[in-house]
Amino acid sequence: MQQGPWESFVGIIRSLLTPIGLGGSAEFIAILPFLILIYIIYLATVRATKISFRKVGMPREAGAGLIFLIRLIFFGIAFVAVLAVTNLAFGQELIALSALIGTAVGLAFSKSLSNLVSGIYVLAARPFRVGDYVRIGTLEGIVLEVTLNYTRLLLPDYNRQYVPNTKVLESEVTNFRIRIDDYMANRGREWIEEQDYESRVSMAVEKLRYLTKGDEIFRYTFDIHVHRDHSIQEIREIFDSLCKEWRFKFVQLPEYFYWSNTHLGLIFRFEIIVKEAKQLLTVGADFQEVLAQSVTRR
Repeated sequence: MQQGPWESFVGIIRSLLTPIGLGGSAEFIAILPFLILIYIIYLATVRATKISFRKVGMPREAGAGLIFLIRLIFFGIAFVAVLAVTNLAFGQELIALSALIGTAVGLAFSKSLSNLVSGIYVLAARPFRVGDYVRIGTLEGIVLEVTLNYTRLLLPDYNRQYVPNTKVLESEVTNFRIRIDDYMANRGREWIEEQDYESRVSMAVEKLRYLTKGDEIFRYTFDIHVHRDHSIQEIREIFDSLCKEWRFKFVQLPEYFYWSNTHLGLIFRFEIIVKEAKQLLTVGADFQEVLAQSVTRR
């Protein structure tokens, strides 16, 4: 029977090792060049992946999960190759063993792999970015970091919450960052920022910058519950007074409107606009506290 390339190669290795008593290990030693080749391809793949991540500006931590997945794939290739070329498993046995290993790895890492796929989607779709104030399901806060596995939030109580990216995809996501010109256009208004310019040239340059880029702000809404004992006129007087008092704490005068009612009372929805997300954790939280106190003291 004519020998194949692999058998011929093993025969050469065996003839060289037999004089020193290692002829029985010829198959294992012959596989070493193949394993070295797989390792070189693995290093090249990992390096190319890291360079690609760096070019698109993806943080280093975001690639850790994908690098781990690549490592698993190459390990599986090397393991199955060793079994095949050394005749430790062949034919249907090799297929069955490969399927068993694949199933075991899939079950062991199904949640992690699902998280990785979700992370890739989040990074590609970019429903939010670092620095945004978002609400993910029942959680809300400032986005500190987005990786392939988790999205890290700074909560209003200054705790740091790691949200799995699978939960990000399964939950409703609200991003409070908007372009103020788009917002004003939706409201049928024109945005005019109260700002002093040194000259008409400075004003023209600033307007040109604004038209090409647009100012981004954070528009946050929250609800205030009012007991039925209060009259609507009384509540409106209180809210109007507080909104005017806090006018210069925000980009524009805080607004409110009737939202709904329950068996306990009425619900008013407030809108505040700030330039920095962290202001929602400071002046925004203070304003909510003042509003809550104003309707509970009376």
